[in-house]
Amino acid sequence: MLIKILLLPPSGPLLISLLGLLLWRWRQRLASMLLIIGTVSGYLCSIPVTAGLLSYSLQTEPVLNEYFLPLHKIGAIVVLGGGLHKDAPEYGDGPTVHERTLGRVRYAAHLAQRTGLPVLAAGGRIKEDQPTEAELMKTILEREFGIGPVLIETRSRNTWENAAYSAAILRRRRIDTILLVTNAAHQPRAIMAFEAHGLNVIPAPTLFFDAQPDWLDPQSWLPSIRAITEIHYGCYEWLGRGWYILRYPKAR
Repeated sequence: MLIKILLLPPSGPLLISLLGLLLWRWRQRLASMLLIIGTVSGYLCSIPVTAGLLSYSLQTEPVLNEYFLPLHKIGAIVVLGGGLHKDAPEYGDGPTVHERTLGRVRYAAHLAQRTGLPVLAAGGRIKEDQPTEAELMKTILEREFGIGPVLIETRSRNTWENAAYSAAILRRRRIDTILLVTNAAHQPRAIMAFEAHGLNVIPAPTLFFDAQPDWLDPQSWLPSIRAITEIHYGCYEWLGRGWYILRYPKAR
């Protein structure tokens, strides 16, 4: 977790610049290079143009065409958790789902209503004293969207384990083809994981980022919070894909 925080923007560029400042007294040439690299990379990691290029490299799956789905082959919709919102006093003492998770859940509900397929919500426990992501997603799907009964996978800690534990549940029900609901930028890593565990995946991406910024628009070159968020997410996905290839032989 600490390595991830240090590597991903905006921490990475800031730490490079900070190192340059610390070395200024003893190694001015090296310090100058570090300050330039940190400043330039910090700028590039905060503008919509970079966010668009990064999103374009990740969002390789098109919007799902519901009218051409081979429903006779598909056994279930699998929706992946995307985190929790920890401070939600308006819902009681516990957390609620992150807006990213809610976006995925909403699209899964939409597909379930259109296709009649069962839903499997996948997501484990982030903290011991909190409910699992899957349990919260199940509650939302059943109570707020009228979808159910919803299957849940509650043991996973990451996307790879989402796939491993979900595949085991689905195999017991003789399901080998799924609609996989997650962020568009997360789909490549999720597909890699689920296919490695023997499932046939039909991608159902949602929550697309803008992958076509206007290069001639001055605002595309100005730093923005939204761009920083998208770049952070995109870098996290590329880092995760690289780690899966190194860590899990079946992902290659």
